[in-house]
Formats: sequence, structure tokens, C-alpha cells
Amino acid sequence: MILPVAKSSRRISFRHPTSGLHIMATRGVSVTNKLREALLEGEYAGGTRLNEVDLADSLAVSRTPIRAALSTLAAEGLLEYRPNSGYAVKTFAAKDIEGIYAVRANLEGLGARIVAQQGLSDVHRGLLHKVLMDSEDLQTAPDWNEEVADEWRDLNDRFHNTLIEASGNSHLAMMLRKSRAIPLLNQLKFRWFDVATMARAHDDHSQIFAAITGGQVVRAESIAAEHVYRSGQRIIEHWRKMDTRKPVVTTKARAA
Repeated sequence: MILPVAKSSRRISFRHPTSGLHIMATRGVSVTNKLREALLEGEYAGGTRLNEVDLADSLAVSRTPIRAALSTLAAEGLLEYRPNSGYAVKTFAAKDIEGIYAVRANLEGLGARIVAQQGLSDVHRGLLHKVLMDSEDLQTAPDWNEEVADEWRDLNDRFHNTLIEASGNSHLAMMLRKSRAIPLLNQLKFRWFDVATMARAHDDHSQIFAAITGGQVVRAESIAAEHVYRSGQRIIEHWRKMDTRKPVVTTKARAA
């Protein structure tokens, strides 16, 4: 928020030459966040063409931050650019998400199996233990908010990345990176979390770690695969609700 500066007859305040750039950057981030929120809440049906003029009018900004926001959201996988037509809301079916998570569940399970078979190095054991301890502390959070979500996202990524790194299988790591490199899913993954869901995920991590350190190969693979599968099912459930509900379009696309 930009606060008004009180005028004074005795003193003239000179604005720093870069402050205008800062204001523009802040406004651009705000526009991007608002549009991202609308897309993730299903306010635009898949395939809807977004018009720069309509969006600028509805958000009371110029077309410059709108263009930047559309480009950013396309890079995140929420929009797609169509030559001679502009940006449109990307259609992403629940079955696509289901297929991705089926692959990920098997890959994560395989990674846990490999680590349980060959054992953890002292370094990786320490890293995983630290993540679990930090995750345990986070369970005391009174409610689910953006700060807690960001911290949990970091801890969750550290756990899974460390586990795959511990497998020493570069091909497995490469395939998992590709299956995770879907910006839309990264946006959605923690969107419908709450403290109870986080606690369940933390419990899964603890069980995976215990199975690995105990050399329980089959159990480690089973729990790791089920953990990822369950996460995917939660996203799919919410995504299907968004697919079936009537979209609330806040701006009408102009005729092509």
C-alpha cells in the first residue's frame, strides 16, 4: 500500500529516482497475485481467452502490469499463449493430475526402496532427522497460513529431495524432477492443506524414515508410494470440484 505523503510549506521532499520503479514492480506483483488467485480458484473456465483491456479495467491498472502478469502466469503453466489470439486459461483435466501422481508414487516408492536396501550415509541420516525435528516443531502452529505453508513446503521438499539424493540414482532423480516440474501442481499442492493434513504428512515421513533405517525394504517402498498417492488424490478431489462448478468470470473476454 502506498501511503500519502503530507505536504509541507517549509520542506520539499525529493523522491529517490528508483522509487518509481519500486512502485511499478510492487504493482506488478500485486496484479500477478490477484490473477493467479482467480485462476487457482477456478474463476475462469479452461480455454477462456483473457483480454488485456478488460483485465486492466477490472483491476484499475494500465496494460503494462497486465502483460507482465500474463507472461508470468504462462511461464507457471496456468495460461497458454495462442498466436493471433493471446493468452487463454490452460485446460488441465483431473485425469492428467492423476496420471502424473501415479508415476510419481512409483518413482518415490522406488527411491525409498533403494535407500532402505543400501542404507543411509551419516550425512543423509542427519539431514533427514533434522527435517523431521523441524517438522515436529511446526506441528504446534495454531492454524494454517501462508507463513506455515511456506515453511512446510520447504521442509517437505528437503525431505523428498534428500531421500532421492541418498539413493545415488541420477536417472531416478532426473525422472522425478521432470514429474515434479509442473508449476500448476506446485501451486496447488499446499493450497488445500491444513494443520491436520500437515501432521498426517509428517507422520508419513517419520514412518518412511523408520522403515529405511530399519532396513524394511518393502515397507519403506509401500509407505512412500502411498504417501505420494494420497497427496495426489487430495488435489484431484479438489480439482474435480472446480471442474464441475460453474466458473465465476469476473471479466468478459472480448470477441476475437
